Amino acid sequence: MKKRVPIFLGLSLLTGAIGSIVLKRRQPAVKDYYKQYVGQWAYQKKPHQRPVMITVTPEYKLLFQDRQEPVSIVELSPQRLVFLDRLGYSIIFEYKGEQLTFYDETEGTSYPLNSAEE
Repeated sequence: MKKRVPIFLGLSLLTGAIGSIVLKRRQPAVKDYYKQYVGQWAYQKKPHQRPVMITVTPEYKLLFQDRQEPVSIVELSPQRLVFLDRLGYSIIFEYKGEQLTFYDETEGTSYPLNSAEE
């Protein structure tokens, strides 16, 4: 019984090390997916209103209508970029399929975003 414990322990450690290497290789590098949020975006609140312009800079600064908003990043993943504004509300950029959407917690509404750079 005592001889089996070191063998079992060694196999467990080897399995864990191999598993972590495989998982690490499957995850995309951060630098590969953050660029999809960077750019100038537009959304419309109502059909006949002017579009609202949002810009996300490469430094993750957030600008509304070319005015910088003081925000901090809460989450950055391939599916979501979440900012927290100075009042504690979330500003969420999220991919739903191929469509990037914008959710402002203060308004409680989600809007589809279109690239304003095209």
